[in-house]
Amino acid sequence: MNRIPFTLPDVGLREVEGMVWVEDGYLVIQLSNKLFGIIDEDRDLIKIEPSALRDLDLKKRPFKDRLVISPNKRDLLDIIPGNHANDVQLRIWRTKRHEVQRLIIEFLAIKEQARNSGISEG
Repeated sequence: MNRIPFTLPDVGLREVEGMVWVEDGYLVIQLSNKLFGIIDEDRDLIKIEPSALRDLDLKKRPFKDRLVISPNKRDLLDIIPGNHANDVQLRIWRTKRHEVQRLIIEFLAIKEQARNSGISEG
């Protein structure tokens, strides 16, 4: 799966950007914090299990779409910089819309497969 670049709303003087992709059954988010355009911290890598998410959705906008990540627990919201009420919204250029849609389909298929295998085993 291709890595899809995104940005998060500014956090004070900081810019948060990164990449999102699916790898080995996880939704992977790589973040980098920038102060005045210069990366000043290590890049963070977050791997999210399918069962940790309630929903993954795309909100279409004129210029930048939003990949909406809705977790089951607040812990995930606390890991990602910024103020997030109930979900995290990654801003992605509209030109990447088809890639984002494929990412969502792939991740939801993995989630469904994990749910079905858990039912059959239990």
